[in-house]
Amino acid sequence: MFLKSMEMFGFKSFADRTLVEFEPGITVVVGPNGCGKSNIVDAIKWVLGEKQARNIRGQTMEDVIFSGTDLRKPLSLAEVSMTLDNGGRVLEIESDSVTVTRRIFRDGESEYLINKSPVRLKDIEKLFMDTGIGKSAYSVMEQGKMDLILSTKAEDRRYIFEEAAGISRYKLQKRESLRKLKDTSENLNRLNDVIKEIEREKDLKAKQSEKTKEYLKHRSDQIELDIKMNYLKFVDLQRKQDKIQFDLEKLKKDKDVISERVSSISQQNEKDEKRKNDLQHQLFEDEKKMHAYKIRVEDIDQKTEKNKNQIVEQENRVKIIEKKKIEREETLNRLVDEKATAEKNGIEKQKKIIEDKERLGNLFETRTKKLENIRKYRDQIESHKNDIVDKEAKLINLRNSLEEVVKRLVDAIDQRKAELQDSEYERQNVRDEIHNSLREMDDILNRVLRDIKNGMTDEAVRLLTEIDVIKLNDNVSKFESYEDGFRSILFDKTGIHAEKENIDIKIKRKVTAIDEYRSEISMFEERIEDEQKELETINEMVTLIEKELSKNETEGEWIEKHLYSLNGQIGDIKKQIDNYLEDTERSDKIILGLKKEIEGWEERLLEFNERSESLFDTINQLKEKREELEKKVDERKTSTKKDQEDFNRLVERISAFDKSLVEIIFKKNNIEDYLWTEYEKKVSSLKKLSVDETQLQGFLDEFNVVKQKIQQLGPINNLAIEEFKDLKKRFEYYVEQKTDIEKARSDIFSVIEDINKTSIDMFVSTFKQIQKNFSEIFKQLFEGGEAELELVDIDNVLESGIDIMVRPPGKKAKNINLLSGGERALTATALLFATYMVRPSPFCFLDEIDAPLDEENIGRFIRMMKEFSKSTQFVIVSHNKKTMSIGECIYGVTMEEPGASKIISLRMEGAKKEVEAKLD
Repeated sequence: MFLKSMEMFGFKSFADRTLVEFEPGITVVVGPNGCGKSNIVDAIKWVLGEKQARNIRGQTMEDVIFSGTDLRKPLSLAEVSMTLDNGGRVLEIESDSVTVTRRIFRDGESEYLINKSPVRLKDIEKLFMDTGIGKSAYSVMEQGKMDLILSTKAEDRRYIFEEAAGISRYKLQKRESLRKLKDTSENLNRLNDVIKEIEREKDLKAKQSEKTKEYLKHRSDQIELDIKMNYLKFVDLQRKQDKIQFDLEKLKKDKDVISERVSSISQQNEKDEKRKNDLQHQLFEDEKKMHAYKIRVEDIDQKTEKNKNQIVEQENRVKIIEKKKIEREETLNRLVDEKATAEKNGIEKQKKIIEDKERLGNLFETRTKKLENIRKYRDQIESHKNDIVDKEAKLINLRNSLEEVVKRLVDAIDQRKAELQDSEYERQNVRDEIHNSLREMDDILNRVLRDIKNGMTDEAVRLLTEIDVIKLNDNVSKFESYEDGFRSILFDKTGIHAEKENIDIKIKRKVTAIDEYRSEISMFEERIEDEQKELETINEMVTLIEKELSKNETEGEWIEKHLYSLNGQIGDIKKQIDNYLEDTERSDKIILGLKKEIEGWEERLLEFNERSESLFDTINQLKEKREELEKKVDERKTSTKKDQEDFNRLVERISAFDKSLVEIIFKKNNIEDYLWTEYEKKVSSLKKLSVDETQLQGFLDEFNVVKQKIQQLGPINNLAIEEFKDLKKRFEYYVEQKTDIEKARSDIFSVIEDINKTSIDMFVSTFKQIQKNFSEIFKQLFEGGEAELELVDIDNVLESGIDIMVRPPGKKAKNINLLSGGERALTATALLFATYMVRPSPFCFLDEIDAPLDEENIGRFIRMMKEFSKSTQFVIVSHNKKTMSIGECIYGVTMEEPGASKIISLRMEGAKKEVEAKLD
């Protein structure tokens, strides 16, 4: 790879577009002080990305733009293009030729291009990184940088060794890794805050969840105990029922015995007794039904009251959930409105961004057109100026020719006058003769007319014969011959005067053309001025639009992040609302079921009341009939009073047993209904329970303890378990994210460690090679002596400064600050060439670094330069004649016009051949 060419336009003193072509080998740039030689070096540094104006001898970056002279107006931009041969693909671009361009406008706007494609400054820096080429690399060396190499600060010398070691890319990677590490740490801190907040809420929900789980456990225990107690009650009732039925059968048998004995007393009483028994039995059945209705009514009332309490509880719960749902819906509506506003703002921002980009594109296109117009107008002005110079030269030639023609015309007229001077008397005589002949002819003609009028025809004819027309004609011809002398001079198309008129016409045309060109030049200059004013306006608009674009893009990014956050919040709230809806639906179903039960029970209660009233009337009627029959029976049973009394006792006992039996059966039915309604359990399925009646009291005590525990728990959040699960999932997700970030952070630390290790290995290896080369080249340049490089801090290689220890031949070891100017220059040159032996730069610009060297040292410098020019292309700015002598191509920089630099090239090989040809 080598530098092919560099083109400058409007850069510092190079006002016109200037192309400098380079060849492999050594190129020397010469010229007097102040002509702009070093501006070529500044142009290279600037196009490679120099951002500090003071490093290119300016105060602000605007100083690089041509500021104008007494004869030229200032330019509005500066542009430098550098073209490199990339056949060896040293640069990572698939192109045999790479052109890097940098432009700057007066408004401070900069443009960077690679092969005419816009890029960033970072892209150019990356392109040349670790190649030895760059604004801070060793491809550009000037006196100030040579002094920096030998600076008292050992750290200032590191950049040369880092570039030679090829670790600049690693340093950039390390900086980027450290930046990523900072971003990762910030993300980790934000994530820790989120995790803490979620963890705090998770702990609260965990407590509520544990409380709910404890409630559910107690509730489960309570249900189990309740089932067992009801089962034991059912078993006890069954046992009592069996006993009562057994006793009842026995009593019925005794009653039958007494009844038979009483029936034997009197046949009369049989019928009444039978009727009485029937009535009594019917009354007993009706009273039993009445008692059953009463028990059922009481049970229905209890169940209804219980359901109503549960309905109130569920309705309160629904109200609480509804209140929470409304709060969440209000929050959701607010977030949705906020999201809609954010989306609307985002769309508006995107529209503004697109509009700004389109406006920028249009402005850039317009600015390019304006610049092209300015260049076109300048080219036309230059062309017209050249045409004017050409036409003015031709005008001078025409005026010289006119002077010669006028002189010839005057000479011809004088000569013709002299020639006609002698014949002038003859010409006057001929003219007098003509006049006399004409008078005579007039007189004769008057006489002829008069004679003709008088009838004197013969006399008239005679007079006509006296007119001598031939003589008159001869005299006229003779007179005309005297006039032709000047006519040929003045009116002949091939004459001198005609030649003069042709030249006058050409001169007039040239003057008219020059005036037209000058008028067009003025017009073009006015157009250029107008275009530049419009260009400045466009640049101001570009600056304003880019500021607005940057602001809109920043706000757009914030809106996107805000929308992402809002979507997350909206999703969470929707889940909560869905959970609330599910809870509400469950409660509504429970309430609906409870109300249906109440409705069913109320219908049954109404039916029981109607039946009870009917039974009550029937019972009264039966009692009245029974009383009538009893009276009859009593009368008949006087003789059998004792049997009757026994019979009555038996009837009462049977009636009591029947009532107890009904009550037990009803209680059993209630237990069966309760177990099925509450727990969907059948008594038959509970027979496998290993419980007995002795445990009932224990179960009851335990049931009361559990009930008390449930009451002590207080209000229960039935959603806590699900909410805790959701929060736990979110917590685990963020913890996983935190783990990933911490892993990424660890990976970055690992990458930095690898970069440091690689950088240290490469730097130490390169340093040792340069150290060895420096010692050898120092001895060559100084023809003896010793030189050594040392790391200041061997334990911190990547930050350590580098000391230079030298001992010129015949002298004691000196501090580098005590060396003479020439010795310092040779030392710096030795270090430069020692670096080139390790990693040569494709090209190198040296700006007057040979100035401090004497005749002897300059010879060593030149020999070393020739040796290294085999692998590196050198461009040397110098005043030294010996340095000039080794140049294969010389560029001279001059200022024909004050303030504007111009380049003249000379190929040494071609010049030598030309001299040899002249000598031959």
